[in-house]
Amino acid sequence: MITGSNAPKVLIVGAGPTGLTLGINLLRGGVPCRVIDKLPGRLPWSRALGLHARSQEIFDAMGVLEAVRGQARAFEAIHVYGDKGRDKGPLLSLPMDELPSPFPRLLCCPQPRIEAVLEERFRSLGGELWWDTELLDFQQDGSGVQARVLQRDGQGRHGEERQLQADLLVGTDGAHSRVRELLGLPFVGNDYHERFLLADVDWAPDLENDAFHGFLLADGNLIAIPMPDDGWRLVVTEEPGEETEETEEAEPDMALFHERIREALGDQAPLPGEPRWLSRFTIQRRLVSHYRRNRILLAGDACHVQSPLGAQGMNTGIADAFNLAWKLVLFCRGHGGGALLDSYQRERRPVAEDMLRGVDALSRASFVRAKVLRGARDSLLRLAGNRPQLGRRLVRRASQLDVHYRHSPLVDAGPDADLGWRHQGPLPGDRVPDARLQSQRDGSPRRVQALLRQPVHHLLLQLGGEPDHRARVILHALLSRLPDEYLNELRVTVISRDGFELDRSDTGAGRAHLWRDHDGEFEQAFGTGSRLWLMRPDGHLGYRAPLTDADYLFAYLERLFHH
Repeated sequence: MITGSNAPKVLIVGAGPTGLTLGINLLRGGVPCRVIDKLPGRLPWSRALGLHARSQEIFDAMGVLEAVRGQARAFEAIHVYGDKGRDKGPLLSLPMDELPSPFPRLLCCPQPRIEAVLEERFRSLGGELWWDTELLDFQQDGSGVQARVLQRDGQGRHGEERQLQADLLVGTDGAHSRVRELLGLPFVGNDYHERFLLADVDWAPDLENDAFHGFLLADGNLIAIPMPDDGWRLVVTEEPGEETEETEEAEPDMALFHERIREALGDQAPLPGEPRWLSRFTIQRRLVSHYRRNRILLAGDACHVQSPLGAQGMNTGIADAFNLAWKLVLFCRGHGGGALLDSYQRERRPVAEDMLRGVDALSRASFVRAKVLRGARDSLLRLAGNRPQLGRRLVRRASQLDVHYRHSPLVDAGPDADLGWRHQGPLPGDRVPDARLQSQRDGSPRRVQALLRQPVHHLLLQLGGEPDHRARVILHALLSRLPDEYLNELRVTVISRDGFELDRSDTGAGRAHLWRDHDGEFEQAFGTGSRLWLMRPDGHLGYRAPLTDADYLFAYLERLFHH
């Protein structure tokens, strides 16, 4: 049994994007961890491609976004066509460059490439990744988790049983999760009747190569996605009623792809040749009953599976891990207790429920065959296409920038939650908006979102004007106490409209960073006045209040960080 100082505090089962995101953020917080995966190595093929704005913000905080972008293709738009194909023009075109994020465009990056970047970052931080290691079973008690694993030689042979000890275990091992199975948790949902064919091909169509193309044809759908290396990914739905025992066993071919391409682009459209990869798959909609059983937790596809339409699955798993990581870091340092871990399900399961409803509605609308229903659907799409505000709302929802935890027990608005300034700025639980700022020390550019590169809580002290005597006393009290009492958990940033000088005792030894809201972007996003904004390590707002309610902030921090 591996115990002692070299034993990881957290054992992660599953080396996909969710597990590696969790591992990286645990290591960033100083918590040693190990990732195991039953596969002998990374699979070369994957259905997951899309990386939305919120996931890019998370990857930027983790220091991996630039490497991922180097392996990806950025999409400028999403085009959806009706049953007449391209000839009648798109029913709906959604531009991807208008999101309120520093990374608005959808990235197309195959999952194996994302995993390779994440694995390199994980190992560079000192993380251990054991391939070809299968979880057999586990036991847990008040002191930790004991896991029994079978570790093979990398070729799937010569297994050796080992006992691993950890404080916590997290199952990020996918839709067929062994961790979820051992916990005996219900995975409730349903299977869709539709089946899909997927092909990665070399192809040169007359289509924009920086956009996603979806064709809702009379006989079935065609999705065409340009890949980073000049190839295309094609997905078609097989028509209902085609499935027999013979067709289920038959190897898929390109005939149906060629038929749909002609229907979508015309008889003269070029056709792809032999595929690089060809696969048939079905989809499900399922959600686990509980995200936690004592010291064992679940994340990603182990919690929720859904249709690939909308590219929500991988992105939701990444956000699960980002939400969970900082809570595990605090728990391993002795803060928060079980209530902190309970907040993970309280925050993330409603997000998965909402995501599953939205993806289910999108999938069922795209599958309809009856002519009258197709007509109604297409009319709604045209309506959305003619109303830019509605289109922007759809893109923002898909990007997961609107995800919030307003009903979480971990967030608070202080005693003045219902006063008139409630409508100004983000509410507790919302994602903290980005804004460009300027360093007061050297004039260099800064961004609010960039604070997430330090995996701690960040207190933003907004000064709406020249502070009076009372405000100066409050500032001095905050800057005197907070850096000492919460040295490892909190950083303080003072943001003023026209620049503001603090006493040397308040700025010495890095006690606070001074930023200037030079172009007014911060006021535009957060409102006016002198405020306290506490941003959590996952970029969501934990607490907000007027500057004069600083005493309540100390009470909130005491509850959050109590031992």
